[in-house]
Amino acid sequence: MTSGYWVLLALPATALAGVACERIASDYARRIDAGAAVDGATLCAALRAASTTVFLVCAAASLACVVVLILMRALGPLALARAGACMVLLLLALIDARCRVLPDALTQPLMWAGLLLSAAGLGPAPAAALAGAAAGYLFLRGVNAVFVFWRGHEGMGRGDMKLLAALGAWLGWAPLPEVLLAASLGGALVAVLRWGRQA
Repeated sequence: MTSGYWVLLALPATALAGVACERIASDYARRIDAGAAVDGATLCAALRAASTTVFLVCAAASLACVVVLILMRALGPLALARAGACMVLLLLALIDARCRVLPDALTQPLMWAGLLLSAAGLGPAPAAALAGAAAGYLFLRGVNAVFVFWRGHEGMGRGDMKLLAALGAWLGWAPLPEVLLAASLGGALVAVLRWGRQA
């Protein structure tokens, strides 16, 4: 099966995954706005509320499993794991956009998954993954400490630090400067767009 057919089969599943993430993030944000705690229990409640959409995604994923098993030699388990990580990152982005939090219930499992895959021989070497996780967290922690010293209050949440640690675990330490540059440019673009709307 050629890569073109794989793309055609992956697109519907990807679209359903995006719909599911949007439903879960919306329900999670609604619960946080109502005073629920930012924890795993609230996330699980949001998952249950979006169970119909999640069921459709699982059905599509199950249907795609046959194709995945056929293509396992071409794709490999790392590509499949990265597809799951991308879904978690999409959910994190949607939650962050709605309620300005990055819940530990998503960032910490994402980091541990990257480290465990590295230990299993998938992705960067274990030393690079561990160094990436540590560098990602400590770099943003240091930047925030300087900001607190300069301005007297926090400049970013701990969720940002844990998310960069998770990305470091998946990618290793070397790509982190590019990740930070892309995130900074994206944040600047969003800030400009919001400023334009307010103006």
